[in-house]
Amino acid sequence: MNRRLFIRNAAAFAFSFPLAASLTNISSAQAAGEVTENDRILGDKNAPVTIIEYASLTCPHCANFHTDTMPEIKKNWIDTGKARLVFRHMPLDGVALRGAAVAECLEGDRYFSFLELLFQQQKTWAFGGAAKEELQKMALLAGMNKDRFEECFNDEATLRRIVTQAQEGKTSFGINSTPSFVINGEVFPGGRDYDAMNDLLEDAS
Repeated sequence: MNRRLFIRNAAAFAFSFPLAASLTNISSAQAAGEVTENDRILGDKNAPVTIIEYASLTCPHCANFHTDTMPEIKKNWIDTGKARLVFRHMPLDGVALRGAAVAECLEGDRYFSFLELLFQQQKTWAFGGAAKEELQKMALLAGMNKDRFEECFNDEATLRRIVTQAQEGKTSFGINSTPSFVINGEVFPGGRDYDAMNDLLEDAS
């Protein structure tokens, strides 16, 4: 990413509430790294393999994984009931944080479809210097009107929750890069191609 754009975008999307205050309410379940009812889950909730993904919407490696690898993972593991994906935001900057907040306003399949759209179109909305305007265009494609977009974009409770979840990933699993995966409790940092991910999932089965 262009460093100047990164700094400008991050500054433009900064928010005023104290981050430290948002990190003090991690529940015991979250601290243990457990999957909770607040998690976003793709696939059978009772699948034998759990993939927890920590990703940032502005991470190019995350976008590559979702574009190149996730379709086959979904087809061969998630859609067949052998695995479930738990997606957790770990925003690298203010742009990713605001994008995550907008995504969190969507439910069910619309949520995961929107994530895929954001990853596929990452270069269009995340790095061009007009991130909010481009993100709004993506949200409109997902069926969100402008008023709802503004509400979600500025929802401080959701922003705090996302930051808390990211912190939980660091404290529970030692995650410090995106994408990172926790597969049945074992941490694997870095994006992988389908064959490498398939091997990890086979080992976890």
